[in-house]
Amino acid sequence: MEGRNGGLMESGAYWLLYVVSVSGALLHWRLGNEGMAAVCATAAVFGAILIGRRRRDVAAPR
Repeated sequence: MEGRNGGLMESGAYWLLYVVSVSGALLHWRLGNEGMAAVCATAAVFGAILIGRRRRDVAAPR
């Protein structure tokens, strides 16, 4: 995605992935479904990596 709006949309999508994954991991853990909690936690880590990568790109000089 190019342009300012595309970057904001992409960043928002990464944040949404992170928030939903963390809440899903906590919910599945509480319900006793450790396998699905691990999948959600992995997705949360992946979302955090994508958020961190995006932040570095924004701060880099062009």
